[in-house]
Amino acid sequence: MSEKSIIEEFEKYKGQFVIASCGYKVYRLIAVGADEMDNYWVFWDGRKTMWQSCCGGFIPLKGKIDDKHYNEITRIAKINHHDSPELWSIKNEKEKKELFKLNKATKKEVEELKGKDKYLTKVCWDMN
Repeated sequence: MSEKSIIEEFEKYKGQFVIASCGYKVYRLIAVGADEMDNYWVFWDGRKTMWQSCCGGFIPLKGKIDDKHYNEITRIAKINHHDSPELWSIKNEKEKKELFKLNKATKKEVEELKGKDKYLTKVCWDMN
């Protein structure tokens, strides 16, 4: 796949829950990355990223499973993923401020790459 077609594919599915062909786990597709050797799909499990070569694919779940079940995956992610402002369904202001700091720190850690790794797209934190 060309870099252009990879980015077009990403734009079509960014923020959606997918099954990664490497390990067949459910992740959220959040970016396209690259190093000096390859281009990568960047997946998010709510705690950490997983980079998989774009030579491997993924199976989009949206539109392939019924809306009720897709929405349940999204609901569970919103209360469990560290980037979500709805994490743990916190209600009081003090905990919300702490949660905001956690969300911000989590996103910063993911977005600031080290070494020769780089993103070819912006990281998509939206759940689509």
